[in-house]
Amino acid sequence: MKRRSEVPPSIIAKELNVSRPFVSQAQKIAEGRIKKLLLAAAHMNRISIDRINPEFGFALGFNPANEARTYITYSPEYRVQVWFDHEGDCNRCELNSECDRILRGLAIEWGLSIPKNLNPTQVAKILFEKIMRRLGWE
Repeated sequence: MKRRSEVPPSIIAKELNVSRPFVSQAQKIAEGRIKKLLLAAAHMNRISIDRINPEFGFALGFNPANEARTYITYSPEYRVQVWFDHEGDCNRCELNSECDRILRGLAIEWGLSIPKNLNPTQVAKILFEKIMRRLGWE
């Protein structure tokens, strides 16, 4: 979370009363584990990864079975989530409120604003475009 907020390791070290090298090493270990989680999710869902950023817990790929661009997110709050780019009828889906809650929670974690009164498919489109812009991917 602190990495997304771009808090320097020296500030984190001071807050936790540990050394800066300890924080840097812990971040490297965490990024390695996050990368493994993102790649495992891609493998389980037969997604070919195009780009991955374990520092921010985000990956972009493609799922040939669904012919869909796919986003994989990691968050300490929401764990690993796989999102398929699609035009869905969210109002008819039983997962509507769950998807909306998670997507809006991810937006808050990233410090991104998302307009209200959008269905989860629209929220996802805006959120992932903003995340990719922030990562310099588009």
